[in-house]
Amino acid sequence: MISFLFEYNFLLLSLLFLVPGLVILLLRKDLREPILLMSLASIPFAFTEYLFYPNYWEPKFLWNLIDKIGFGIEDIIFVIGLASFSSTAYSFTFRFQYKKGNAINRLNQIKRITILFSFVLLFLAGVLIFELAIIYGSIFIMLGLSLFIFSQRYDLIVPALLGGCICCLIYTLLCVVLMFIYPSIFEITWHTDKFLNLYFFGLPFEELLYGYSSGFIATIFYPYVSNSYFEKINK
Repeated sequence: MISFLFEYNFLLLSLLFLVPGLVILLLRKDLREPILLMSLASIPFAFTEYLFYPNYWEPKFLWNLIDKIGFGIEDIIFVIGLASFSSTAYSFTFRFQYKKGNAINRLNQIKRITILFSFVLLFLAGVLIFELAIIYGSIFIMLGLSLFIFSQRYDLIVPALLGGCICCLIYTLLCVVLMFIYPSIFEITWHTDKFLNLYFFGLPFEELLYGYSSGFIATIFYPYVSNSYFEKINK
């Protein structure tokens, strides 16, 4: 089993990304609903792997699914893991819970999610039309969605900024673990020479930006669609 994981580095990375979310899931029952919602909402992004591969990176996929269907099982595990901790790390770290605002039914929640995903498709079309590198395009999309949310919820600006920092830290630590297992993996698997080719803590600068942007938008996604507010836990 261990040798199998060593052969598929992206699978191992994806499994590592499940760990923080599982810890939060076990320790904070009140955060299970947002974790579930964000996990489900993240799955469509797994299907965009073909936009990253092989120009941005070239990991090895189980059963070579990337060449058959354009994404792999690893992508689904990865986005679920990332969404689980990036959406709740802020609440977990600073001991916040979600307080419901004015009542909003499931239909309105779905409507808000649909609006956000429509913006994603619109922004993605722009990225492809202008042939912007997808790693930077994905970062701009996440920041663009955040600005849209800020236009309606000023109270979410600070949580987004701090959530991005916490997520980036967790993201970095997980990647450092991966580097410990696979020395020089980022030089070998990531095509950084095509981009900024800058490294911090041994990680490509683009990965740090991606980790921060993920936490930036994920922290405020659930409060926005559920019309919730962060409330300090006093216990």
